[in-house]
Amino acid sequence: MKITKTTHILFIAFIITIIFSNSLKNNFVWDDKFLIADNPYIKNWHYFSKMFTDQIYAGDGLGSNFYRPLQLISYAIDYHIWKLTPFGYHLTSLLLHIFNAALVYIIIDIIGMYSHIAFFTSLFFGIAPAISSTTYYIPARSDLLMAFFVFLSMLCFIKYREKKKKMLYVISIASFALSLLCKEMAVALPMLLVIEIFRAGKRQIKSFKALLPYIAVLLVYIFLRLTVLNFSKGLNPLIDYTFPASISLWRRILTDFKVILMYLRILVFPLGLHMEWYVEPAKKIFQPDILLSILGVIFLIFAVKKASRKYNLILFGSLWFLFSLLPVLNIYPISVFFGEGWLYIPSVGFFIILSVIFKDMIKPKAGKVLYSLFIGLFLIYYAAFTIGYGKVWKDSVNVFNNILRYEPKNPFTPLTHNNLAIAYYGIGEFKKSVEYCKKSIEGNPGNSQAYDNMGVAYAALGKNIKAIKCFKKAISLKKDYISSYTNLSHAYNNIGLKDKAIQISKIAININPESYEAHCNLGYMYLDKGDADKSIEYFKKAAMIKRYNYEPYYCLGSIYMKNKNYKEALDEYSKALELGLSDHDFYNKIGFAYIKNRKFQEAEEAFRHSLALKKDQSEPRNNLGNLYSMFGYFKLAIEEYRGALSIEPDNKGMYDNIMKTKKEWKQALIKGSRLKAQGSRH
Repeated sequence: MKITKTTHILFIAFIITIIFSNSLKNNFVWDDKFLIADNPYIKNWHYFSKMFTDQIYAGDGLGSNFYRPLQLISYAIDYHIWKLTPFGYHLTSLLLHIFNAALVYIIIDIIGMYSHIAFFTSLFFGIAPAISSTTYYIPARSDLLMAFFVFLSMLCFIKYREKKKKMLYVISIASFALSLLCKEMAVALPMLLVIEIFRAGKRQIKSFKALLPYIAVLLVYIFLRLTVLNFSKGLNPLIDYTFPASISLWRRILTDFKVILMYLRILVFPLGLHMEWYVEPAKKIFQPDILLSILGVIFLIFAVKKASRKYNLILFGSLWFLFSLLPVLNIYPISVFFGEGWLYIPSVGFFIILSVIFKDMIKPKAGKVLYSLFIGLFLIYYAAFTIGYGKVWKDSVNVFNNILRYEPKNPFTPLTHNNLAIAYYGIGEFKKSVEYCKKSIEGNPGNSQAYDNMGVAYAALGKNIKAIKCFKKAISLKKDYISSYTNLSHAYNNIGLKDKAIQISKIAININPESYEAHCNLGYMYLDKGDADKSIEYFKKAAMIKRYNYEPYYCLGSIYMKNKNYKEALDEYSKALELGLSDHDFYNKIGFAYIKNRKFQEAEEAFRHSLALKKDQSEPRNNLGNLYSMFGYFKLAIEEYRGALSIEPDNKGMYDNIMKTKKEWKQALIKGSRLKAQGSRH
């Protein structure tokens, strides 16, 4: 069999699929709750324009200054295919990573003129442990999408310079613009194009003029991000987004020497991988770790300079690594100093160098057999770490425990403890949740969110008095903490102090008239008190606050159904359906509303949809039986009743339905025979 470039790419895709296949079994973790599970933006295309005008966490009401519209669109596409099944989202990320590895192969093959260099660069990139979190962690979709468009832009630019086809140039510029809509780090692309132009030789110097449209796109993007797309207000108070900004530029630059060596270290020795790396900022140049880091970087510069005289791809790879890393080196201060995901594009430069070392330095000296052995062992080494790291991403509890394993104590540890408390709450381990809330408070006594979360965990344990104390403490630390007010209201309601609960929710509304949760709280509590009119009033207000959230419409529909206002009920249920409510129980309810509004075909479809979502249900089968019986489809009705009875064998009502339908069927047959006999006599 002839080994072609296509064979190389297919082999690389196969290896990546095998190594990352464990990711397809992983659950949603960490920010998946805010970006996917609780995000109305991705569940309805009514929000499409908001994806381009809001920051990425706006759908769940959280603050950030991250502008990633294409990431949200990719989630929306996933949601409309997979709903909230994690498998589909992980599959999309895996496919994107495979596409990116293929693009890396094609780019390096063109610029290096060696298919072996392209093959190993792409293969190392595809299975590297240091960047594997980008594939395992669904919110890192921004890196995958950004890289896809950056690589596509580079490829089209290189091809344009070779073939002079303007369409390739247009696609390259458009891809750059799209990459900026995925993640801010894409600003490095023009610098990557510059080093590619230099690599091509001085005769290509006129190509610099071709960079002007890229610079124009970049300037427009920067202007928009500093003005209408600047979302820096309203950030999460638990996260100090200005941490590096509080440090002088000189100290940040000194810290960068240590950061660069840390990145190189995890690329070579991927030990201790985790998501919340803390880097102690440099205080002065004359401290041992900073001096050693500076000397290490200087040594690497001289090594690259010497090796590049013979192997020009080493200089190209080094500049690729450095230039694509520049946006996250805190020259312009960003959130933290170090992140594994930030290595995704820069790592390609490192793997170019590594491939050259294996092919052009080790192979000639070691011979073909030893060279193949070294390559094989290195790939096994990488694969083992990547597969092992994949197990960490199984769920949020594993992710945060892994962070604490390597970062047991730093300024962000209280936040990690708080996140772990939320993770334990999510899997029903409420005592563990309380334990880690307490640890978070020990590290940061003013942590109002930890008190609020501890109160929620105590409430889940049935310890409402302790919960109330926690919510009150959270409010004392943060007077306008709406979440604690609404949770406190729940706790009072749980112990029977309904009037007190209503009073607390009204206080929350006085503090923030746009509090969706407080309005919903009052809707539920007035409904519990039997005051349907007041309940409807507050659910309608909640619907006005979050127009694209299905919850208040569902509640209104249920109230109208109970009051036999079937037309209004169907109107509200239809809005909830349009906005993404799609669980099996809801389809049963809207099916019944369709029947009451004499929309029988829609009712049948709703009951069938409910069964498609959950087969072992008796209610939709019984409802289908009633529907078929109503129109004289007695055989179909009996089949559905029997199906319902097989699920609930002790349900006398369903047995009675079968007997009643058999009787009606018999009567219909007798009546039909008589009519037929009368017709023949005539």
